[in-house]
Amino acid sequence: MGMAAGQARLLTITARLNHNELRAMQITNAKIRLADQTEKIGEEYIDAMNETQLMFSTYDANGNVSYERLTGNSLSFYGPLKNQYGLVNAAGQIMVSELDGTNFKESDNLEEFLDKYGLLGSLDQGKTVQVKNPAYDAAWSEYNKVHKEWKELEPNKTDERYWDIETTQVENSELYDKFVSGTDSGCWTSVMNDSNALYHLGDVLSHMLDVGSYTTSDGQHSFEIKEDLSNANPFYHWWTTGGSGGVNGNAATMAEIREQLVGKNCCDKHEDEYHEDCDGSQSITQKIVDLLWDSQELLNNKGALGPGDADYDAMLNRAKHLVFYDLKYALSEEVPVKVFKQEEYDKDVLIWQEQEPQKPDVEAYLKKVVRQPNDNDKAQWYVNLWHRMNGESDYKSGYMSLDKYDEDFDGWISDSKVNENYTILEDGLMNSPEWLQFALEHGVITLEKVNFTNPDKEGDGLKNVQWVSTIYTSATDIVEQKNEKAATLAEVHYNQAMREIESKDKEYDTQIKLLDTEHNALQTEYDSIKGTIEKNIERTFKAFS
Repeated sequence: MGMAAGQARLLTITARLNHNELRAMQITNAKIRLADQTEKIGEEYIDAMNETQLMFSTYDANGNVSYERLTGNSLSFYGPLKNQYGLVNAAGQIMVSELDGTNFKESDNLEEFLDKYGLLGSLDQGKTVQVKNPAYDAAWSEYNKVHKEWKELEPNKTDERYWDIETTQVENSELYDKFVSGTDSGCWTSVMNDSNALYHLGDVLSHMLDVGSYTTSDGQHSFEIKEDLSNANPFYHWWTTGGSGGVNGNAATMAEIREQLVGKNCCDKHEDEYHEDCDGSQSITQKIVDLLWDSQELLNNKGALGPGDADYDAMLNRAKHLVFYDLKYALSEEVPVKVFKQEEYDKDVLIWQEQEPQKPDVEAYLKKVVRQPNDNDKAQWYVNLWHRMNGESDYKSGYMSLDKYDEDFDGWISDSKVNENYTILEDGLMNSPEWLQFALEHGVITLEKVNFTNPDKEGDGLKNVQWVSTIYTSATDIVEQKNEKAATLAEVHYNQAMREIESKDKEYDTQIKLLDTEHNALQTEYDSIKGTIEKNIERTFKAFS
């Protein structure tokens, strides 16, 4: 073989060797990937073998238990001897089927809701009960409105139209009080006790006049008040002579009275008791002067008189009027005051009272025939569902405000105002066991179970029933069991995949053996050609050396 041909062949062999090495590396990597696939398939197989599913157990009338996949429907549809559960979302709303949601939407009250499921008997088999009259609240609401408006029109005593400004006398008994205290055990007491009344009256009256000359109102008589005793003049101030009678020596009090009487007129109050005729124009001081003169003249002319004598009684009445009226009201003043017009007010009150609205004559309750359940257990199931969706009331919020309930409707009525507390779960998810199991295991939804607080009695609304939050793993009628179908499918898949992997692995082993055989042959030829080329080169170098 020529040197040029040998070198060309050597290059070809080298390229082929490199290609085989690359192919061998690729096959090796493929075998590694097969190992990874084997591990993954093994894990999937183990997971499938360990896979469980939630089952819901129910009992028939004979007590035989049966199991079905746990779904929203298996929980929410009624069944005899079956616990009642509800699916609850994160907002606290119960998730109901499309059927239950539609029935609720189309019902205004519990009675209509139960009727959607055919759970109510006929009216002729119903029970007569008392229900609230729908016209009662409306009538009283209108009455309260009208009554409030009427009450606001009640005559008010503070209104200016019921008041007039008049003058009235403000009593001031200061002088009377001073007189009584100044003569408490003196001459005035003797006058009141009819003990020498005329004599002591003169003593008291003389002390109410200052020293000086006085003339009676008719101008016929004059006299003088002196400070010393004088047989010629019987009028004197006893206390100025050091006497012990008179006004008990209370000269200062009598002086104050004299000073305050200046300019004061007699009282025009008329009392039949004293027969005093006074128009209020005469001064009190002048009245004292006249009374002093007349009393002493009567004493001098008739002597000591007593009760029963006309002149005596008249004189004593004049003295009493002087003290009990003139002195008592001497300092009183006329002031303007507001006077209530009672008669006009009473008249307006009477007119207002006659306009009082009449209370409504409407019965609070009416008799109504209520259809009774034809299946108590099933009816209780949907009674519980209604109250969980709607609240405590048997009636929806806004009930009786709908147009179809006119004023002649005698149905039920409720004061409760409740909000919807439910949401509709579409049938696809409601019937999906996979979705429900995922949602329960990941806390997307929770369960509530109906508990009877008094299981010995039939439940009635929410009175004896409670929806209680329950962990699904603690529910006795929800069980977890091995998924045989999933395990069988996983085993078939595993065996098929392993056969494919083993076949592929054998194919890779055959390809590697072929590459090894070709590699050994090429390597031998490569070494032979390389040796020949080296010998030719050696001989050439010797020939030219």
